[in-house]
Amino acid sequence: MRFKFVPLLLCWLFTASAFTAEPSYRQSDDRLPLRQHSQDKPLKIMVISDLNDSYGSTTYSNEVAAVINKVKVIKPDIILCGGDMVAGQKASLTEAQLTAMWEGFDLAVLKPIDSLKIPFGFTVGNHDASPSYQKDRAAASQFWNQHIEATNLTFVDRTHYPFYFSYKQNNVFFISWDASSETITPEMLDWMEGQLKSGTAKQSRLRILLGHLPLYAIVADKNKPGEVIAEADRTLDFFKENGVDIYISGHQHAYFPARKNGVVLFNSGCLGGGPRPILGHDEGPTKAYAIIDIPATSAARFEFNAFVPGTDSLINLQDLPESVLGFNGLINRIDITD
Repeated sequence: MRFKFVPLLLCWLFTASAFTAEPSYRQSDDRLPLRQHSQDKPLKIMVISDLNDSYGSTTYSNEVAAVINKVKVIKPDIILCGGDMVAGQKASLTEAQLTAMWEGFDLAVLKPIDSLKIPFGFTVGNHDASPSYQKDRAAASQFWNQHIEATNLTFVDRTHYPFYFSYKQNNVFFISWDASSETITPEMLDWMEGQLKSGTAKQSRLRILLGHLPLYAIVADKNKPGEVIAEADRTLDFFKENGVDIYISGHQHAYFPARKNGVVLFNSGCLGGGPRPILGHDEGPTKAYAIIDIPATSAARFEFNAFVPGTDSLINLQDLPESVLGFNGLINRIDITD
């Protein structure tokens, strides 16, 4: 008798599978915010990254404070953080120290942003949640699940939050993925492909991916395997094939916006310790934050600028090298006129 249930089960499985290409709403039942964020409106994105200082630090640099204080003046529609929000990745750090670091981040960064109700998109870095440091990952997961409302994000799929998830703002589709190490898991790639092929993503004006490690090395200290995503060229092909327009990354601690094979590779500067000079470039290192302005129409013609925190002086693109050649490939600087 039990076999009479098989046709019904197969029918249910088929019906369920028909919806797998679309994002999962099962953790976010109210679709009204998503409909509201499907409207073409100008979008001002503030990009910050690598906020941490020395291992175990619970406080932040003057530059971090200066930029966070500037938020209420800049009034971005969304803030993206390229990872390394705390100073973990050291085995001797205790659970209490990890908790204290995240509490310090909450006080210095997240609470002031949440008080303005500005959405905060983030990605975990190697100092936040390295796959080799399970205590770090547990602390990061606990913090972000406790503070999910403070992100003010309009989620599309948060099944795997806080390590990888998607969200939407002013008809721009965002994905934060776990690039806290060089290895991108097949499971995450499968999930990403489903997200990027969904109607929600395809109908969006742009598709922006946020991750910590970049594809290509741009500084001497990180010009080696393990400091960039493995198989960069194949990953770039994946981006291209699945409609990723911009990949925003951190980790290298140097600002260098580039384009390769039609994909913008936006290397963010750091706000915390250790800014680094660009490979083959005579200019010294500088900390940086950036603003990306996406117009209501012709979103691909977005504009961007980067600034030195504290002084807010503009970083001139023409002062950056035209290209950077690292151990795993060459990338060319993008200009606003491109």
